[in-house]
Amino acid sequence: MGALMQEFIHSEDIEKLISVARQEILEKFGIVFPLVEDGKARGELVLRPEHRNHYGIPFGGIVFNLADNTCGMAFLSAGGNGVTVSGSVNFLRGADPKAEKLICEAEVRKTGKHLFFIDAEISDDFGTVLSEYSFVFTNLT
Repeated sequence: MGALMQEFIHSEDIEKLISVARQEILEKFGIVFPLVEDGKARGELVLRPEHRNHYGIPFGGIVFNLADNTCGMAFLSAGGNGVTVSGSVNFLRGADPKAEKLICEAEVRKTGKHLFFIDAEISDDFGTVLSEYSFVFTNLT
């Protein structure tokens, strides 16, 4: 977690927390979030050559990172403030080597006192569903 985020770990200013997270994730990973609200988030990653393996498809770790960060934004928008506890993935297929962007849609399914359960799906820009995710985040505030 970056220095910017550390000062907000106990913050209740959700809008500022989301703004700082958006900027930090954009700078570190190139992920943009056109939607972050009401327990939902959409994350988009424009694919670069370094994101692709020798088959021309995105590395699994790059794809998983997009899901984890997008679920984190959904978590923040639902009032959570903490970290990932667990994440599971089902890779259904690789992206088309001609794909230029990955899109992740995430939604909080259940909130508890300390745990938030979030589901996500990643597609390429052709609309092909590539993978499905289930994450659990813990609320530290």
